[in-house]
Amino acid sequence: MLTQTTAMQLILKELLPSLTKAGFQAAKQHSTPDVALFDNSETTLRIALVDDRVALEFAQGTPEETQDGDEFARLSLALLELNQATERDCKYIAADFAEEITKKFCKRQKGQPLAPGKKMPKSISKTAIKNGDAYYDALAFANSFTGIYPELRADFKANYEKYGGFLAEEFFQSVGNQAIMETIRSNDKTQMKRLFNLLNDVYENGVNEAQSLVVVTILGSLENNTELLLRCTDYMSADLAPVVIRVNQYLYSNAGKRAQKRLANPPAYRPKKEKKPGIFQQLMSGGGGGGLPGM
Repeated sequence: MLTQTTAMQLILKELLPSLTKAGFQAAKQHSTPDVALFDNSETTLRIALVDDRVALEFAQGTPEETQDGDEFARLSLALLELNQATERDCKYIAADFAEEITKKFCKRQKGQPLAPGKKMPKSISKTAIKNGDAYYDALAFANSFTGIYPELRADFKANYEKYGGFLAEEFFQSVGNQAIMETIRSNDKTQMKRLFNLLNDVYENGVNEAQSLVVVTILGSLENNTELLLRCTDYMSADLAPVVIRVNQYLYSNAGKRAQKRLANPPAYRPKKEKKPGIFQQLMSGGGGGGLPGM
């Protein structure tokens, strides 16, 4: 196992390219062994030890303006305790943090096209993932997914070019899930094995967004169908299967259906009505007769 100091150093080293891309520079004069600060003149990022776990937090303002720490909000929290972390674990935490930093501070506006001549990123090699040198994010997952379903490659590319980045939820909900459901219903052993080898791999070696795509967006669309779930459990890993079953049970329970309905149709904003003062408050403030009666 690594010491907490060594683990923090590894995480920061892995994060440096993403921090630089987002315009952040180290604020060394405000940092300590347990707290690393970065700023881009508008926002301060803080990577700190919290109860033996490492947290990624941010606040508006410079390090000088945020030094009391009250303004910081959490961007991500690694669940792994650093005193139990391995080098592979540190790379996983850094990949998850890098994804959050990119989404928060490097995101293009929706509908902004790619710059002329800009190509789609290359897929991550399975060797790099197996060795712990890389992890599946949504883009890497989709790259591998369209290797199984090459007929969706054009849809994948169109999604990426339309938005200047990859909108994973839209891709899978519009075309990806349909292809997956056809595979599950046809129950072709070769195709099922290829599909679930990838889904198991992404669940084991993916960042949070990629794991959520597998469990909720894709396999959560099985609609708690017992026959299809049983069919899939023959191919799901021991770690993935119980999670998928629990998610399906919740999503298609009454509470889960209500939650999905609220997400799809959020209630209109209603400003709070100003409460009228009660009789006691009116008397105390002198309303309706000039204050409390004399004794």
